Amino acid sequence: MMFLGLIVAGFAAYWVYNDAKGFGYDNGSAAMWALGTFLLLIVVLPLYLVIGRKPQYKRREEPTIDIEGTAVEDTMLCPMCGGKVRQDYNACPYCSHTLQPKCTQCGRDLEREWRTCPYCQTPTPGK
Repeated sequence: MMFLGLIVAGFAAYWVYNDAKGFGYDNGSAAMWALGTFLLLIVVLPLYLVIGRKPQYKRREEPTIDIEGTAVEDTMLCPMCGGKVRQDYNACPYCSHTLQPKCTQCGRDLEREWRTCPYCQTPTPGK
């Protein structure tokens, strides 16, 4: 009679191992379920049927999306009309306002924020 119990426990353990592998368990987890079933058939087999038969989803790495960065043109608003213009424009295409001032003394390009020409130290007009 004991021999028959070992055969039933062995078949149940074999079935639990294969079933656990089918549900996505790794070898170690499936072997632990099978060992528990073989040793404590009356407790572990019903426990496995209730708890362990849920599919095990393996964690996958999140897919990465390779996107090349594109340069966004630097824009600003024209101080006269408020139209959007690029930073490198010398004049506003909408109202013809001079966006890139030039020094009245030496003729070099000046930044809009400068109050004095850094080359000849002439004050900029309108500041």
